[in-house]
Amino acid sequence: MDQKLTSLTSVVERADARLRSPEAEVRIWPTGFPMLDDAIGGGFRAGALNVIAGPQGQGKTTMVLQMCRNAAAAGCSAVLFSFELEAEVLLQRLISMEAGLVGGTNAPAISNIREAFDGKALDAGGLPERLMATAGPLAIEALMRIGSYSDRLVIHRSTTAMTDMGAITDCVKEVFADTGQPPLVVVDYLQKVKPTDMSASDEQQITLITQQLKDLAIDFDTPVLAVSSADRDGLKPGQRMRARHLKGSTALAYEPDVVMIINTKSDIVSRDHLVYDINGLDRFREYAVLTLEKNRQGSTGLDIEFRKKFLQGRFDIDGTLVAERLVEERIDG
Repeated sequence: MDQKLTSLTSVVERADARLRSPEAEVRIWPTGFPMLDDAIGGGFRAGALNVIAGPQGQGKTTMVLQMCRNAAAAGCSAVLFSFELEAEVLLQRLISMEAGLVGGTNAPAISNIREAFDGKALDAGGLPERLMATAGPLAIEALMRIGSYSDRLVIHRSTTAMTDMGAITDCVKEVFADTGQPPLVVVDYLQKVKPTDMSASDEQQITLITQQLKDLAIDFDTPVLAVSSADRDGLKPGQRMRARHLKGSTALAYEPDVVMIINTKSDIVSRDHLVYDINGLDRFREYAVLTLEKNRQGSTGLDIEFRKKFLQGRFDIDGTLVAERLVEERIDG
C-alpha cells in the first residue's frame, strides 16, 4: 500500500496504542491564555496551522513569545524562528515577563532588565549580579524560573537571506530529536521566510510558504503558529485589519485552521462609548482585542480583550469577552 494511504483500521489501532502508552504523545499545546484555549479546543492542536496578525505595534511578537513560554512551562517543547529580534533580546523579554508574572505591579520594567545586559556603569559581575543591581530579586527569581523550561524553548535567529523551509524543517527535526517531542513551531514572521522560487510573484511565494507550513504541521504532527503581515489596505489609517487584509490572503484564508487578528481596543471600539466618557479612549488603549476570524475548533468572530503589560513585555493572561460594540473600520483620529 502507498505510504500516504492509511486504512481506518490502522488509524484506530495507532490512536489506541498511542493513548494506552504510558508516555502518550502530546496532542494539544496550551497557549496559556485560558479563554483563548477554551475557544480553540484546549490550545494549539497537532497538525494545525495557526496564524496571528495585526497592525504594527499591537504586540504580536510579545503574544507569540508568551505563548511559547506558556507551552514550554507546561512541559511542551517550542521553537521560535525569530526574523525580527536576536536571542538575547528575547531573553530580556522573557525575564521581564517572568518577573511580571511573579511580582505583578511590583515587577521591574523591561528597561531595567535591558540595563543589566548592557553592562554599563555597574560593578563587575555576571548576569545574576547585574540583574540584582538593576532590577532586584524578582529578576533573579525570573531567571531561575526560566531555567526550569529553558531546555524546551529553542530560539532560531532567522534571516531572509538564509532561512527557507528546508532550514526550518531541519531545525524542527533537531529540536524533536533533542527534546523527544514535536515542538510548537512559531514563525515570526511568515512573509520573511526565504522563498524557494525567487521568480514567483509575492502572492505565489506566500501561498507556497503557507502551504509548506501546513504540510510541516501535518508531517510532524505538531502545531505551527505563524505571524503574518498585512497588505496595503490593511495598513491604511482608519482601516480595521481583518483576515482579508493578510498579505497573500487567498492562501492565508484557506490553509490555516485558526486565524487571529489583534487590534488595540481604542482603534476599533464604537465612538458611542466615548461620547460621555472623556477617559474612555485612554482606558481602551490599555487593551488589545484578539478576534478569532477563523476557528475550525469552534465558533468564529469571538472578540477577547487582554490588558497590555508592555512595560513588562507581556499580556495579562486572563482575558474577557469585549462588552462594548466594535466597529468594522478602525477609528481615525
